[in-house]
Amino acid sequence: MKFDLKLRAGSKSSEHQLESAPFSGDGAGRLRFVLDGQTIEALAEAISPGTYSILVNGRSFEAHVTKRPGDPAGLESPFVVTVGLRHYLVEIRDPRRRRRQGAAALGAEGPQDILAPMPGKIVKVLVAEGQEVKQDQGLLVIEAMKMQNELRSPRAGRVEKIYIEEGRGVETGVRLLRLE
Repeated sequence: MKFDLKLRAGSKSSEHQLESAPFSGDGAGRLRFVLDGQTIEALAEAISPGTYSILVNGRSFEAHVTKRPGDPAGLESPFVVTVGLRHYLVEIRDPRRRRRQGAAALGAEGPQDILAPMPGKIVKVLVAEGQEVKQDQGLLVIEAMKMQNELRSPRAGRVEKIYIEEGRGVETGVRLLRLE
């Protein structure tokens, strides 16, 4: 099965192709997948809910995985993955699902609150109330663990309300602004 994978870390974004690969063996904690044409084998073990110990090519990683607060459940919802001091926003999309749903499902309708994906400090608000924004346009910059992350608009719309101000600290899940 093939998936589109989108990663965001701060203001950097990258897109990849993820494909499950056939595996022969006991399968206990063993993963085999193809990422951008390269086969990768790994060992993974759940340490606690949402926390995984992963071994890839002799390197050990601890990953904390959570759903982004305020997003609906499902595979296509963004996940926040923290590895060491780095935070990644990860979206996994099944291209077949997008084709089935059609173009109407791609643009969500109605008001949408943008929530803080992690605790941090609001460094810069890039938009104003009443401003029209495009999908993926930068809305604000949040600093967490000395890294600045730009939060982008999930869809086109108008900024109805800004709930925060520059310099203010926020916790995970706090409303930052509202799109119409």
